[in-house]
Amino acid sequence: MRIALLTSALLVFALAGGCRLMNEEAVVQGTSPLKPARPSPDSMQMEVIWARCPLDDAELNDKMWSEIDESQVPPQVQRELARNGFRVGMLARTPPDAVARVLKMDASEPPAASGGDPQPVDVLRETKIHGSRRNLRRGERMEIRASENKDSMPLLVSRGQELGGRTFRDAQAIYALTIDPQPDQTVKVELTPEIHFGPSQLRWSGGEEGMDVLLRQLPMREREVFDTMRMQVRLAPGEMLMLAGLPESGCRPGQYFHTAESASGREQKFVLIRLAQVPRSDTFDDTDK
Repeated sequence: MRIALLTSALLVFALAGGCRLMNEEAVVQGTSPLKPARPSPDSMQMEVIWARCPLDDAELNDKMWSEIDESQVPPQVQRELARNGFRVGMLARTPPDAVARVLKMDASEPPAASGGDPQPVDVLRETKIHGSRRNLRRGERMEIRASENKDSMPLLVSRGQELGGRTFRDAQAIYALTIDPQPDQTVKVELTPEIHFGPSQLRWSGGEEGMDVLLRQLPMREREVFDTMRMQVRLAPGEMLMLAGLPESGCRPGQYFHTAESASGREQKFVLIRLAQVPRSDTFDDTDK
């Protein structure tokens, strides 16, 4: 029953940037955004959902994580994420009760989403759950906006045993996501925290289109890329990667990625990245037959 509810509710959320070849469904707000995914002949569907809840929810901060697999991210990356205020784990198709509660899986099914151009999601809005869905091809970059743009972002960043500080001006927290579909119908997901800052300028960017590698000029901001916190996991259809912040992270990156201000005070933000559907396995098989 829960699997059916989960499949009937998850939309993918705040997706910004990326190539216009991606096909995104419009954002649905205010209800659980889980919804059946339609198959695609040449790409796979990723769903992302942001959920907001009180910062001091003991069940979400403690008990829930006993049912989440935190071993799929390599230990050295997990340690680096924890030092910087992040917590990451894998969920099977049936989520823990606490996650189901946050996702309002007992809510009625939301209205069908209509197609349209990609629109950014305002993570400061009072809506507790929001998301959208996109098709993604191998190597295609998808940017997930994890915070509003801030005039000033003072950060303490741990890199191994070193702790350094820097203040970024006109800055925003971003998750950069790429995928590598596998012939066995799993997908390798790579997710990297980044800070984008300063004004946009035309810069050369590379990308793939079919068998060709293309260079084009795109408006881009400066980036601080946290390579030591790059996560690589393998997802099967229906599985999810869950990202959260550690309580009281101060000025560490996890604080900016996973907290928000609301009328009732500060809230924590969870993001779930789900592999919704893949084409037949031979679609992703690069070997000659």
